[in-house]
Amino acid sequence: MNTKNILVPFSRHSSDLKSLYHAFALAERIRAKIFVFFFKRENSSQEQITPIEKACLEMVHCACEEGMSVSFHIANDRFEVELLNIIKTEHIDLIVMGAGDTEMESAIKSIKLRLSIQIIKVKGKNNINSI
Repeated sequence: MNTKNILVPFSRHSSDLKSLYHAFALAERIRAKIFVFFFKRENSSQEQITPIEKACLEMVHCACEEGMSVSFHIANDRFEVELLNIIKTEHIDLIVMGAGDTEMESAIKSIKLRLSIQIIKVKGKNNINSI
Protein backbone atom coordinates (compact mmCIF):
# COMPACT_ATOMS: atom_id res chain seq x y z
CA MET A 1 0.00 0.00 0.00
CA ASN A 2 1.37 3.39 -1.02
CA THR A 3 -0.81 5.59 1.21
CA LYS A 4 1.03 8.41 2.91
CA ASN A 5 -1.68 10.87 4.00
CA ILE A 6 -4.96 9.78 5.56
CA LEU A 7 -7.92 12.10 6.13
CA VAL A 8 -10.46 11.27 8.84
CA PRO A 9 -13.43 13.64 8.52
CA PHE A 10 -16.10 14.24 11.16
CA SER A 11 -19.27 16.26 10.73
CA ARG A 12 -21.65 17.65 13.32
CA HIS A 13 -23.59 14.37 13.01
CA SER A 14 -20.66 12.00 13.64
CA SER A 15 -21.38 9.77 16.60
CA ASP A 16 -18.35 7.56 17.15
CA LEU A 17 -14.58 7.30 16.73
CA LYS A 18 -14.33 3.93 14.95
CA SER A 19 -12.95 5.58 11.83
CA LEU A 20 -10.24 7.36 13.83
CA TYR A 21 -9.21 4.15 15.63
CA HIS A 22 -9.01 2.38 12.26
CA ALA A 23 -6.98 5.22 10.71
CA PHE A 24 -4.53 5.29 13.63
CA ALA A 25 -3.96 1.53 13.39
CA LEU A 26 -3.42 1.77 9.63
CA ALA A 27 -1.16 4.83 9.87
CA GLU A 28 1.00 3.14 12.47
CA ARG A 29 1.51 0.12 10.20
CA ILE A 30 2.33 2.09 7.05
CA ARG A 31 3.87 5.18 8.71
CA ALA A 32 1.27 7.58 7.29
CA LYS A 33 0.31 11.05 8.45
CA ILE A 34 -3.25 11.57 9.69
CA PHE A 35 -5.33 14.68 9.17
CA VAL A 36 -8.42 14.89 11.37
CA PHE A 37 -10.99 17.21 9.81
CA PHE A 38 -13.80 18.33 12.11
CA PHE A 39 -16.78 20.31 10.84
CA LYS A 40 -18.59 22.41 13.44
CA ARG A 41 -21.88 24.20 13.09
CA GLU A 42 -21.65 27.54 11.33
CA ASN A 43 -23.11 29.35 14.35
CA SER A 44 -21.22 27.43 17.02
CA SER A 45 -18.78 29.14 19.31
CA GLN A 46 -15.13 28.19 18.97
CA GLU A 47 -15.13 27.67 22.75
CA GLN A 48 -18.03 25.21 22.66
CA ILE A 49 -16.50 21.74 22.33
CA THR A 50 -18.73 18.74 21.68
CA PRO A 51 -18.01 15.39 23.36
CA ILE A 52 -16.93 13.81 20.03
CA GLU A 53 -14.60 16.75 19.33
CA LYS A 54 -13.12 16.51 22.82
CA ALA A 55 -12.52 12.77 22.38
CA CYS A 56 -10.89 13.39 18.97
CA LEU A 57 -8.58 16.00 20.46
CA GLU A 58 -7.58 13.65 23.28
CA MET A 59 -6.80 10.87 20.79
CA VAL A 60 -4.79 13.26 18.61
CA HIS A 61 -2.84 14.46 21.63
CA CYS A 62 -2.05 10.88 22.76
CA ALA A 63 -1.04 9.85 19.24
CA CYS A 64 1.31 12.84 18.95
CA GLU A 65 2.89 11.96 22.29
CA GLU A 66 3.55 8.47 20.91
CA GLY A 67 5.35 9.95 17.91
CA MET A 68 2.63 9.71 15.29
CA SER A 69 2.20 12.54 12.80
CA VAL A 70 -1.34 13.87 13.33
CA SER A 71 -2.95 17.24 12.73
CA PHE A 72 -6.40 18.53 13.66
CA HIS A 73 -8.35 20.92 11.43
CA ILE A 74 -11.67 22.66 12.13
CA ALA A 75 -14.03 24.02 9.49
CA ASN A 76 -16.91 26.27 10.48
CA ASP A 77 -18.45 27.06 7.12
CA ARG A 78 -18.02 26.27 3.44
CA PHE A 79 -17.65 22.66 4.51
CA GLU A 80 -17.25 21.04 1.09
CA VAL A 81 -14.88 23.76 -0.11
CA GLU A 82 -12.64 23.35 2.95
CA LEU A 83 -12.79 19.56 2.67
CA LEU A 84 -11.71 19.68 -0.98
CA ASN A 85 -8.99 22.21 -0.12
CA ILE A 86 -7.40 20.03 2.57
CA ILE A 87 -7.52 17.00 0.26
CA LYS A 88 -5.66 18.90 -2.44
CA THR A 89 -3.19 20.89 -0.33
CA GLU A 90 -2.18 17.99 1.92
CA HIS A 91 -2.10 15.44 -0.93
CA ILE A 92 -4.56 13.10 0.78
CA ASP A 93 -4.35 9.54 -0.56
CA LEU A 94 -7.06 7.91 1.55
CA ILE A 95 -10.21 8.98 3.39
CA VAL A 96 -11.36 6.89 6.35
CA MET A 97 -14.86 7.82 7.42
CA GLY A 98 -17.45 6.51 9.84
CA ALA A 99 -20.77 5.00 8.83
CA GLY A 100 -24.09 6.55 9.68
CA ASP A 101 -23.10 10.13 8.93
CA THR A 102 -25.18 10.87 5.84
CA GLU A 103 -24.05 14.51 5.62
CA MET A 104 -20.38 13.47 5.47
CA GLU A 105 -21.03 10.59 3.08
CA SER A 106 -22.92 12.88 0.71
CA ALA A 107 -20.14 15.48 0.76
CA ILE A 108 -17.45 12.85 0.19
CA LYS A 109 -19.35 11.31 -2.73
CA SER A 110 -19.74 14.71 -4.41
CA ILE A 111 -16.01 15.38 -4.03
CA LYS A 112 -15.02 11.90 -5.19
CA LEU A 113 -16.33 12.74 -8.65
CA ARG A 114 -13.61 15.42 -8.92
CA LEU A 115 -10.75 13.40 -7.42
CA SER A 116 -9.19 10.00 -7.74
CA ILE A 117 -9.03 8.96 -4.11
CA GLN A 118 -9.70 5.81 -2.14
CA ILE A 119 -12.44 6.01 0.49
CA ILE A 120 -13.00 3.53 3.29
CA LYS A 121 -16.20 3.56 5.34
CA VAL A 122 -15.84 1.96 8.77
CA LYS A 123 -19.16 0.54 9.96
CA GLY A 124 -18.05 -1.42 12.98
CA LYS A 125 -15.15 -3.31 14.48
CA ASN A 126 -14.97 -5.88 11.69
CA ASN A 127 -17.13 -4.23 9.05
CA ILE A 128 -15.16 -2.03 6.64
CA ASN A 129 -16.23 -1.11 3.09
CA SER A 130 -14.83 0.95 0.25
CA ILE A 131 -17.14 3.41 -1.47
